[in-house]
Amino acid sequence: MTARLVAVLASAALLASGFTVANVLPAAAVGDETTISLANQARAIEGPGPVKFDASMSTVSTASANQMAVSQLFAQLVVATPSITAYERSYFEHWVDADSNGCDTRHEVLIAESITPVVRGTGCTITSGTWFSWYDGVTWTDPSDVDIDHMVPLSEAWDSGADRWTATQRRDFANDVTLDVALEAVTDNVNQSKGASDPASWLPPDVDVQCRYVTSWILVKFRWGLTIDGAERSVLSDILTGECGAALVVAPSTANTMSALPEPGVVRLSGSNRYATAVAISQQYQPEVDAVYVATGTNYPDALSAAPAAAKQGGPLLLTPPTGLPNSVRAEILRLQPSLIVVVGGAGVLSSTIYAQLSALAPNIRRDGGANRYETSRIVIDRAFPEGASKAFFATGANFPDALSASAAAGTTGSPVFLVNGLAGGVDSATASLIQKLGVTSAVIAGGTGVVSSQVERSLRAQPSVNTVVRYAGSNRYATSREINRNSFAAAPQAFFAVGTGFADALAGAALAGRNSAPLYVVPSTCVPANIVDDLTELGTTNRVILGGTGVLSNNVANLTRCGSPPPIVIPSNPGDSKNCSSFSAWVAAQNWYNNYFPHYGDVARLDSDNDGIVCESLPGAPPSP
Repeated sequence: MTARLVAVLASAALLASGFTVANVLPAAAVGDETTISLANQARAIEGPGPVKFDASMSTVSTASANQMAVSQLFAQLVVATPSITAYERSYFEHWVDADSNGCDTRHEVLIAESITPVVRGTGCTITSGTWFSWYDGVTWTDPSDVDIDHMVPLSEAWDSGADRWTATQRRDFANDVTLDVALEAVTDNVNQSKGASDPASWLPPDVDVQCRYVTSWILVKFRWGLTIDGAERSVLSDILTGECGAALVVAPSTANTMSALPEPGVVRLSGSNRYATAVAISQQYQPEVDAVYVATGTNYPDALSAAPAAAKQGGPLLLTPPTGLPNSVRAEILRLQPSLIVVVGGAGVLSSTIYAQLSALAPNIRRDGGANRYETSRIVIDRAFPEGASKAFFATGANFPDALSASAAAGTTGSPVFLVNGLAGGVDSATASLIQKLGVTSAVIAGGTGVVSSQVERSLRAQPSVNTVVRYAGSNRYATSREINRNSFAAAPQAFFAVGTGFADALAGAALAGRNSAPLYVVPSTCVPANIVDDLTELGTTNRVILGGTGVLSNNVANLTRCGSPPPIVIPSNPGDSKNCSSFSAWVAAQNWYNNYFPHYGDVARLDSDNDGIVCESLPGAPPSP
């Protein structure tokens, strides 16, 4: 038997077992009809129905340049050790309605794979159809008996390289309907028996389809640039011996999973002020983003929860003064063409004038604002994570450094950051209720007991849904930043750096770092702590993003100049109740004074009468009242 005929017969066998003509192809020299005929002879016996050659599927006749034996495609997969970074299912947003037709991905697959037209109820509810589960050779008519299997399970994808992807890339993988072998309608308990297994530990119970199964597995891994481990490679190699490995397939187009891997070097994102710097960061996003978050640039609490929310939506975080939208910010929003603008904070934080200006720039707009920073945090989280989140970070709302690093780590894993009153006796009832609503099982505390008390930790452990609570903390803000990142990233081709004594530049940067699955380190203005430099080597970091100009972070930081000794944290002495609003001639002076002392001593001079983070609202230049 010639090698060419072996390939034709192998391709015909795969077609007979259910492959579409677009995926498994004969060599052009022997002709399409030869393989179609062979496949139909087999399918007439097996019963799935005939293959119909569709001339519109031009890849059968014209894509021979992309054809190769399955074994050749298999040889292109990279063997690597699986990731050791912990996996959470919430990292992959799945069953989305990508085309906004009312049917999520599960429904789309059920409709596409039903042998007979599905019967639908209201909306996209499917009440019946006919699904052939080729894993075990069983046919079902009730959709409740059918699961949609990710050919390569989500956790397997995570271990094989998806831990380095952006949240958007993971969402695209979890909902990939462009490669018809990526998602399969199969018997529910068979899918459950597979779980997160790779072919080294699970294969379909019908041995006659195991060649088809491993071929589909290889196609998905090739498309998404996923690696294989040694045991997986051994099993795949054994099954591909002989006719199975000789079958001809069309190599699928590769997904753009390398976009988050930057060129080696240093990038500085900065502008003439905090608003221009946020615009420079936002310009790293392509137009037509799903959402843009807009927060005040004069204070930090609202934006701390907004950064991971923006990362979850795949959009940027922009800053604005409280009283009017800068032209540069307006122009950037017009460039981005967002579907939605989210205004973060109440009207006392970002005025109704700004809201009106923003409403003209996108088809949809909403305000996520509460009576105080903690309620605003909850509202932002509740609306940005409608499908829940198994993991959540918790940081003090009284200061910014710990939450900034947590925001980037949370954005990487599609997790929210809760702001809490760290010195309270526990989490309040509203926060506890939202934890349960989201289904949080893993809680991460950012910062030591001096900023988030042991009482709050015990309260988190007592939440019914929470199984684990960990605390990432160091002796100061720089050490805490390091602990958050070294426990959140197993590899990091890119890393972001922000000054640890200011918040403005890092707010927008945290959203971008989260989107890029990159850590954000808060560091001194003139050097990088030596242990962080060492960590970057272990993480394989080759691209460094500096947030802010040289007046904020010097070139020493860009060059990874090591700090000679642990940098001191300069804490101002407690001024006591030494000021009142009449001590200041303008609102901005009062707000700056408050911002300097509040992180350390709270509203010691009682300038914020309504606890909204905006002081002395009767002074000239203050934001207008709601």
